[in-house]
Parts: sequence; structure tokens; C-alpha cells
Amino acid sequence: MKVGIRIPGAGPWAGPDAISEVSQYAEKVGFDSLWMTDHVALPTKVETPYPYTADGKFLWAPETPYLDCLTSLTWAAAATERVELGTSCLILPWRPLVQTAKTLVSIDVLSRGRLTVAIGVGWMKEQFDALNAPFKDRGRRVTEMVNFMRHVWSEDEVDFTGEFYDLHNFKMYPKPVRGQIPVWFAGYSEASLRRIAAIGDGWHPLAVGPEDYAGYLKTLTEYVEQAGRDMSEITLTARPLRTAPYNAETIEAYGAQGVTHFICDTSFEHATLQEAMDELQELAEAVLPTAHKLP
Repeated sequence: MKVGIRIPGAGPWAGPDAISEVSQYAEKVGFDSLWMTDHVALPTKVETPYPYTADGKFLWAPETPYLDCLTSLTWAAAATERVELGTSCLILPWRPLVQTAKTLVSIDVLSRGRLTVAIGVGWMKEQFDALNAPFKDRGRRVTEMVNFMRHVWSEDEVDFTGEFYDLHNFKMYPKPVRGQIPVWFAGYSEASLRRIAAIGDGWHPLAVGPEDYAGYLKTLTEYVEQAGRDMSEITLTARPLRTAPYNAETIEAYGAQGVTHFICDTSFEHATLQEAMDELQELAEAVLPTAHKLP
């Protein structure tokens, strides 16, 4: 099982030195991947319930330093050589489609094929409003956007017609290093699980502990079979946030269900960067020996 960490692109250590040092240290001690979250403009008033806390309150204050997701990953890519890179999660429907497809393939090429894109449909209507992006039908738009990106990443000349996008008569090069960029999807609603079953390369649920994971996985398996696919085509991942401790028992519980990539949220709430590094070392000792013994 691979293990990744969230880089300090948001919070008190959001900046070039911390991202470089944490990324290089993570690669050195044996973490397999680096991940960055996605928020652009943090509203001063959020009424939309946050789906990953019991009280529905969003975790980030609007004045929090929060670097752009894709720019931060580009910086981490330049600072490292082997460790994989990923978005967790890229809120695709508030981003311009063609430009985003170009940025993603650029990161993939510059990192020599190390990028995975985990995508979310988004939950905070206030942020959609701030970015002048439509909140309605965002799930269907995400499906179409991913279909387009795969088209533009693989075809010579773009010829794409959908419900929301009609794009033709241009080319986009270079192509992804591995032919395509893996696309995982967040979420565990019926619509999300059906989207994963239909077009996903992986399932990337947030804040789902091992016990709840089993129930959603059973439903996903049924949808995958209905879609005429096999579960071997779906990478199973876990980013439990606060729903499970980062220890050997948690790793084994997810591993028993077929999870092959586990992502930890480091706090970076430390007075010094060295203390953050110490946390990473403790985390490595707690999870890597067990994880790296699993498939």
C-alpha cells in the first residue's frame, strides 16, 4: 500500500520553503505521494454545511494563507524526483475546462508522469458564486469535463460535442507521459459512486473511516458490475481525515478491503518547521512499515 501526505500549501506554513523542505523530506523517508487541496477564494460567510465535520462548520478561516492547488503541486514536483503527486481534491467545475486540461498535462510532463488527479464536484455554493461558476448541474458537468480532458489528452485534433461544451478544430500538445492521467473521484453519494463506476480510474472518498468504507464499497462494487466493468479497474484509496487514527491498525483495516493508497493529513500547526518535520517522522514510523508490507 502506498502512503501519501498533504503538503503545506495551506495554513501557517504555506510558502515555497516549507513546500520544498516537506516534499523533499517526505520523499527521503519513504512516503509515496504528495497531495494538495483546492480552495481559491474563501468566503467570509459560509452557510452551506461542510460535509466532513459533525457540526457542518468549515475548517479554514477566510484569511488563511491558501496557495493555488496546481501551482503548489508544480513547486513540489520541481523539488522532488520520484514521489507521486496528486490533487485531493481538484474542484473541477469552477475551473475553465481547456485551460485546466492544459495545466494538468503540463504538470504531468514537467514531473515526468507523476500526476494523479482526484476530482470533487464541490460543496460550497458561496465559493462557486465568488468564482462566477454555476453550482447547478455541477455533477453532470464534471463527468463531461473529464470525458473532454481524456479526449484532448489522447486525440490529435479536438472534436468534442457534449451537453455543456462544444469544442472543435484545435490541437493540444504535449500529451500525458503515460498516455493518460489517472482520474479518481471523491464522494460517496449514489451519484458519485455511479460516476466512479462509469468513468473513474479510482475512488477517493474523504472522511470515511474503515467501518463505513465497507458499506460504500459494497454499493460501488454493485454499480461497477452494472456498468460492465471490473473492480480491478478501480484504484481504492482512503483519506480518512479525523475519522480514523494514523496507525498500523487503521492501515490494516483499509488494506483488508483492497485499499492501495492511504493519504494522511498532517496538521502543520507548529511553531517551527522542524516540529512539523518531527511530526512527519513520527507519522512515517507509525504507518509506513505496515503499509509497505501490504499489496
